[in-house]
Amino acid sequence: MKSRLFNFWFLLILLAWIRSPSPVRASGSEAYVTLLYGDEFLLGVRVLGKSIRDTGSTKDMVVLVSDGVSDYAKKLLQADGWIVELISLLANPNQVRPKRFWGVYTKLKIFNMTNYKKVVYLDADTIVVKSIEDLFKCGKFCANLKHSERLNSGVMVVEPSETVFNDMMSKVKTLPSYTGGDQGFLNSYYTGFASAHVFDPDLSPEERNARPVPKMERLSTLYNADVGLYMLANKVLNPNF
Repeated sequence: MKSRLFNFWFLLILLAWIRSPSPVRASGSEAYVTLLYGDEFLLGVRVLGKSIRDTGSTKDMVVLVSDGVSDYAKKLLQADGWIVELISLLANPNQVRPKRFWGVYTKLKIFNMTNYKKVVYLDADTIVVKSIEDLFKCGKFCANLKHSERLNSGVMVVEPSETVFNDMMSKVKTLPSYTGGDQGFLNSYYTGFASAHVFDPDLSPEERNARPVPKMERLSTLYNADVGLYMLANKVLNPNF
């Protein structure tokens, strides 16, 4: 009887171990990063991850998740190859803002991911259609202009820096945000971004290494293009959009 009971519990433990994916560990100095505040955009993150892997990339994929993300969702993401990192939300200091912007300042935490030399941030509603590995050659901060002379924070290249992150944290309550969110703040923080040089992925290694690493570079719209179903897709993923 004791032997049967032991075998029963051993089988349960073995099944639980098989079904629970082992956490993916960081394996490089560069990574793709996205954010997930709740299960509503889980499908978007999963599709994003598959689109990255379909390009042949072996870079780390990191998803920063809040406590609003279920354990079930975390396990699915780990099974998809994402490194899941639990983070606390940064409060939005703006009183006037869209309701859905309550936690968007959390995106600034990518600037403090100092375990990586370079990260490419992608919003959960983006899809990679071909290799974008050349973005890791970009400067310390890169984004593109999608709103007249204002940068868009949906696709960014960041060289993480504790110094920069701490400086941002000291200014979140004083720098204005025209959107009431992270994008408006970043436009105020990176003054003169519209005049930054355009990133040239075809620059030779010799030319690239011979110059100082640019503080800011503008990305071509090819790296952050709108698609016709953008608004519809967001509405499907999140009815409150």
